[in-house]
Amino acid sequence: MINLLFTKIKRLTSRILNYSIFVIYKYEDTEEADNLSFDRYDFCEIGLEEIESSPIEAIKEQSWYGGNGSQVYACIIDGQIVSICAYWYGDRYLERNFWPLKNNEAKLVQLFTAPEARGKGIAQRLIQYSSQKMILRGFNRLYARVWHSNYPSRKAFEKSCWTTIATVIEVHPIKSLKPIRMKFNRRI
Repeated sequence: MINLLFTKIKRLTSRILNYSIFVIYKYEDTEEADNLSFDRYDFCEIGLEEIESSPIEAIKEQSWYGGNGSQVYACIIDGQIVSICAYWYGDRYLERNFWPLKNNEAKLVQLFTAPEARGKGIAQRLIQYSSQKMILRGFNRLYARVWHSNYPSRKAFEKSCWTTIATVIEVHPIKSLKPIRMKFNRRI
């Protein structure tokens, strides 16, 4: 009886009060990251054309993350893209603008691995590879936001030398045009 009541209250609350909770990660070049090995998989920078020509429909659906103001990296297995990682910066990032960026900073806006390739450590290695490539391109700092309960993704970032710097909670009350945002910084 109590569980049923709790479920009904939760449903009603989610209709009235929408929320999101994200953990914010930061990456800066580290000596530890410089010694990472990528010999198990092939990684490269890719363009919009490669994403759009993928035979895997779920990869094709990620194509809108490419284009001007973005850098997209991929893991290739047997000649097919199985995972992508996209960063936005400059004017392109203003479309999202969740976390403030300075010049020479970028935000990882999408990390996707095809379902058949999950559970093999590909996302973690792609984060590591792309982080290093972005630093080599002249970006000083990289950011990412991850849904608070997405533990596989959070684990991949933490194993890839990214640091948790904040938790952001947004509440979207009824009839409110702008969400109420609370940011809790972590001491580093």
